[in-house]
Amino acid sequence: MSTPTKRSRPRKASEAIAAPVSHADQLVALQSREEGKTVMYKQDAWGHVETRFVRTHNVKAWEAKGFSVR
Repeated sequence: MSTPTKRSRPRKASEAIAAPVSHADQLVALQSREEGKTVMYKQDAWGHVETRFVRTHNVKAWEAKGFSVR
């Protein structure tokens, strides 16, 4: 009967740690991504509200999916 040999796994390369971003910088980045987009909502049977930031030319497609414009 052969004895099982245990292979050692190669170590994963560690990722570089990103510098922490301040809350104000996060808000600015978020608002810049949402700028020029239409806010649309959809509420399910349990009362959960799904929010989507949609490009203006896609509003009709999202309305067909059951979303409504704010």
